[in-house]
Amino acid sequence: MRNGCESKTMSVHTDWVSPAQEITGRDHLGVQAVSEHLYATLLPGITNVTDRARCYAFYPWFVWKFDREAKNKSVDELIRMFRRAECLHTLIGINHELETDNEWTHGGGLVGRERLVAAGRRISEGKTIRLSQFSELDATTENRYFKNKLGGLGQYYLGPLKELLILDGDTRRGVKYTDQWGATLAELFDSGVAGSEFFKAVCEDQITLPVVRSLKSFCPCNLRRNKKERDAIIDLLFCRGQGELNHEIELERRNTLLLVLDYARRVRNFKGQPVEPDGFLSSTYARCLPDGSPWVVRPILENVIKGWGIYQRHELLAVAVQGLFWAGLAALADDGGYVRDVSSYAKWFGSRFKSGLGVLFTKKSFTNIVEERRAGQPSQENWKSKDHELSIADTLLGAQREDDFNQVVALSLQIMASLLARESSGVPYGRFQIADRFLDAYDINLTSLQRLGNGDWTEINGLDWIEWLAANWGVQSHFRVALRKLRHQTQDTFRIVPLDDGLHVREAPTARWSSPRLTQAFRFLYDLGALDDCKDVQAGSYILSDFGERLLENELGPA
Repeated sequence: MRNGCESKTMSVHTDWVSPAQEITGRDHLGVQAVSEHLYATLLPGITNVTDRARCYAFYPWFVWKFDREAKNKSVDELIRMFRRAECLHTLIGINHELETDNEWTHGGGLVGRERLVAAGRRISEGKTIRLSQFSELDATTENRYFKNKLGGLGQYYLGPLKELLILDGDTRRGVKYTDQWGATLAELFDSGVAGSEFFKAVCEDQITLPVVRSLKSFCPCNLRRNKKERDAIIDLLFCRGQGELNHEIELERRNTLLLVLDYARRVRNFKGQPVEPDGFLSSTYARCLPDGSPWVVRPILENVIKGWGIYQRHELLAVAVQGLFWAGLAALADDGGYVRDVSSYAKWFGSRFKSGLGVLFTKKSFTNIVEERRAGQPSQENWKSKDHELSIADTLLGAQREDDFNQVVALSLQIMASLLARESSGVPYGRFQIADRFLDAYDINLTSLQRLGNGDWTEINGLDWIEWLAANWGVQSHFRVALRKLRHQTQDTFRIVPLDDGLHVREAPTARWSSPRLTQAFRFLYDLGALDDCKDVQAGSYILSDFGERLLENELGPA
């Protein structure tokens, strides 16, 4: 007691002293942040997790149907019924997949497939399952198909569908379909499915083999058969009847999809040459088709092919610097896993790898390294050459799998020298609008490569260059990225950790390409019937369909 007042214990919580959550992360040098900016500009409205085009109609349809069929229209009831509906939608695709032995066309990419495929097999064996067993938010972790309240819609699709003015809302306010695209897609979807039977199955909760078979019209493969629904999604994705949509942004997606179809048309007659994202990207970078012929596009597609070429150029830089970072940390881990500071790491890196690079390289001036590469490398069009930077990058990733540290370092430097040797005098990112502040935050980029290659690096030799890269575009860049995540997200992503006694390696993150949404874009075109699957080649390889040919001619005119 003090001054007649009873003392009380006060609890204080301070987030800033709470331990950070340790996660592995993916973009440890900030290089993929720039890649993401580029591919998001070139392909808006489709993301790396929107796998099936027909979901762009199924989701607004269910909200539209719920408004007409449900007696209780509360947000909680919408969420409860939607989760069941999403499970049923996936089970229908799985059933069709099991009956045809074709995952790619039917169940592949549907939300919760991996968790629900066992239930789908039980249904195919004649057993009955309850949707609620998998859809309830308090279901066991082993059964629950998705943690997000709005399932895959909330986690994956809602953002793009709101961007495209198809849906609006959230888990607090509920989800609404828009009067523009939402209602149109819902009504056209409804015209091709057994909607009342689907809603009845969701309400009754008991799912049997006859039920899923009777609802086969909901399978993603049926988008090709419902021509009005398919044409409406094409209108949406190809920027027809835009209304309120941002026309300039949406045209980027349209032109990327048309560029894919143009590529598919041109390689159609090449024996054994399927259409897939890697080949497409290589051809945009080289402006050359797989047979060596030039890829000349219509003027309307010139900006977009240049854009994907710039993206691929940045990706080559990203793989190169990631390769250096991986090789350095992996080799240091084998050598005790500790250095005193960043300067010590740079000196250790130079000493560790100079023998593998050779005395001539380490003593040669940086300017001579680039000039010799310029004189000796194949033309940019000759991307099938083993000495082309695209082939070198693939070799680098193979060497990484073999834990060949020396080769990865040598190939990383060769890629960077190639990019500098091919450098033009123009603006590295061309027409892309990237703020200087963004490039300052993510400092490993084509602009800084050009500036350093024409400036500070011209006064150093090969050994100085690799030490500079190890320190500045390795550990220092990693620290900046990791500290931002620690500050803003309370996430510990450090792969080499600064402690009181020095720097300790935690893990060496591998070099990798980013995922530029092209896999999803190709699959959308397949779902829409513009691409067909390439027989006897792995899933994800395509050929141009007759419908794709007609679509391309309608948009661009005859070949």
